[in-house]
Amino acid sequence: MKDGYLVRLCLITMISILTVMSPQAADHDATLVHTEAEHRVHSQFEALFASVTEQLANRQQMYIDNPTAYYDFLMATVVASWDSASTSRALVGKQHYTGFNDQQRLMLVDSVDQTLIRYAFEGLESYGGQVFKVDDVVVNEEKGMGWVQVLMESPILPDINLDLVIKRNPKNEWHAVDVRVKGITYVKIKKYKYREIIEEQGFDALIDNLTTKNTNYFDDICAPLVDPKQKGSAPC
Repeated sequence: MKDGYLVRLCLITMISILTVMSPQAADHDATLVHTEAEHRVHSQFEALFASVTEQLANRQQMYIDNPTAYYDFLMATVVASWDSASTSRALVGKQHYTGFNDQQRLMLVDSVDQTLIRYAFEGLESYGGQVFKVDDVVVNEEKGMGWVQVLMESPILPDINLDLVIKRNPKNEWHAVDVRVKGITYVKIKKYKYREIIEEQGFDALIDNLTTKNTNYFDDICAPLVDPKQKGSAPC
């Protein structure tokens, strides 16, 4: 499915490199921001995207050689800006999510976090100078939802437009919950598999499925490491 591939590609690339904002782009985007909330969201994601891009532009090889450092950076920046609980709930559906106990919800959210981090690692070696530019920000303050419209410019692929779906939490903080390309979201693509496993095999089977994929991947990238300080530290 071509559109599904684009969503996954953009999710991997977005998590791993996010965006860079030039002064000219910031001046242009300022004309598109109409409310105080939109201005705040624009500034928040602009700063995040610039930080991540700067890190990858200057430390890509270091992060490849040191998975622990990259993992810590992702946890402190990207994961901290992503509402994995909302993403998890959307993936399994409200009925399943509310039926889980607190421990199960924590396990699911952690598994989704680790899956998103795995996507970021998968995209790390593929980073090739892609640039994300914020074109627009729209928020519905009454519903506490919105989106950040982003243009991905690549030196080797056609430009791609995507929307980062965002949600406001009770602390009035905005976090990403999904990514949409050509009307198709990551959650829309993956939710059927998540729910199928739960309904046919149960909650534990879903966690085992996600954990196995994540553990196998991280075992592979950590196997060549010789630095004993990295052994035993996430993700190794």
